[in-house]
Amino acid sequence: MWNTMDDADTGRSRFDQQSGGGFLNASAMNSPSTSDKKKIQSITNIVPCTIQQIHLMSESDDCLKIGSLNAKIITIVGQVKSIDVQTTKITYIMSDHTGPSIEVQMWLGETDEQKKKEEKAGKEEKIEVNTYVRVTGSVRSMKGKRHVIAFKIQPLQDLNELTMHIAEVIHTSMSVAARDKQSTDSRSSTASGLAVSTVSALDTDSSKNLTKSQQLVKQAIINCKDERGIHVRELVSNLKSLSRQSIQEALDFLSNEGHVYSTIDEDHYKSTDCV
Repeated sequence: MWNTMDDADTGRSRFDQQSGGGFLNASAMNSPSTSDKKKIQSITNIVPCTIQQIHLMSESDDCLKIGSLNAKIITIVGQVKSIDVQTTKITYIMSDHTGPSIEVQMWLGETDEQKKKEEKAGKEEKIEVNTYVRVTGSVRSMKGKRHVIAFKIQPLQDLNELTMHIAEVIHTSMSVAARDKQSTDSRSSTASGLAVSTVSALDTDSSKNLTKSQQLVKQAIINCKDERGIHVRELVSNLKSLSRQSIQEALDFLSNEGHVYSTIDEDHYKSTDCV
């Protein structure tokens, strides 16, 4: 069934390569600095992009740049070409046919050993070669070669997910371009103070779109300084006003929306704001 995706690949390639990437909905953007240095803002939520956009990053970039914004957490959708399972990590070679393939690394904690063995034995639904997947993670560089450190890898369940990803990449490219143009026009016709207020009006605080319980859970995760993240048990202990079920529902939502991600196992979470 997934082979049908290759039939439409040529059209998707053209769209993706023309897109600038980015994700404005529910994204947090910092106000411009008043210094004379180049004003660069950051997106702290998930940014849909193509593999080609990652390869086009300059050597000096430590994250994907979209206009005046820095995308620290990205998501790509593509086909798994090969899988290499090792003791400490699983390495996937992934392609979305917009350019060269890219290496995706999923590091394993000690608690992932059993899961890794089950995947090898085929005892659970697993990612296989030629499967189309969605990867969420951050872009890293090693000896001049770009790769992705994955926080989460999920097989696509519906072909519409691929279509939606393409639409998001195109939409965010246009949205960022429009936002940057409006900001530039404002600065050229008004005082700098008005320009700052214009950008601030476009600013979206992702926390404003969360329920009270989701905000409490997110803040508790942000406050945790442990490199492994905070355990669900600790969240239940600290957030006595919330039931375990409410906390788990909040975690599921925050994870799906890119606010948090699991670390050494499915019970430890860290905030993407801290990446």
